[in-house]
Amino acid sequence: MKMKIILGALTAALLITGCTDTAAPVAEVITPVAPVAQVSKAEVKATVSEESLGLRKTDLYSENTTAAEKTEYGQAAAGTSQKFDRAFDNAPPMIPHSVEGLLPITRHNNTCIGCHAPAIASSVGATAIPASHFTSFRPVTSIADNGKIVKEGKEVNNTSDFKTVTKTLDHMNQARFNCSQCHAPQSQGNLLVENNFRPDFQSEDMKHGSSLLDTLNTGVE
Repeated sequence: MKMKIILGALTAALLITGCTDTAAPVAEVITPVAPVAQVSKAEVKATVSEESLGLRKTDLYSENTTAAEKTEYGQAAAGTSQKFDRAFDNAPPMIPHSVEGLLPITRHNNTCIGCHAPAIASSVGATAIPASHFTSFRPVTSIADNGKIVKEGKEVNNTSDFKTVTKTLDHMNQARFNCSQCHAPQSQGNLLVENNFRPDFQSEDMKHGSSLLDTLNTGVE
């Protein structure tokens, strides 16, 4: 019995000694890294040139070559220029003639009306101001005591579901007096990229006309 106890003690001592021994250090293996090849500026330029990075195809280090070309607008006088087709149905038409001396436009001084007023436009060959500019689209709006939005006397939960109200005026809506807010001269400058855009209209009349009042509530139930 004593012999078993002594052998057990010796075994435990050997196990403890083995666990506390420090293992021999492992030699660190360093894998040599190949040197990075140096690429010359000439090689980079041959791969990707400075001129190919931008739309203008010019040297990016020279300010005078990266400056934009001067924007040129049509200089033809009103009544002598060629009209532009609209970009889409009811799009605000571009101004094809010079606006020299016509700006700024104010509520009390709007030179555009002198040619584009409906009663005058046809006689001078100008595009008449459409009926939508002589219409008010602003419904009488208020907040009820219960917090609901009331439009034209009707409570609405979602204002986008409310059909647009049209009220014919005997004068041009003053919300539309600033013609240059939507209409702008067409630049005649050089194009940076080829323009493949082709407008598509529901009818030929829409190239030079407007039917906004007829289609205003399309899709609204």
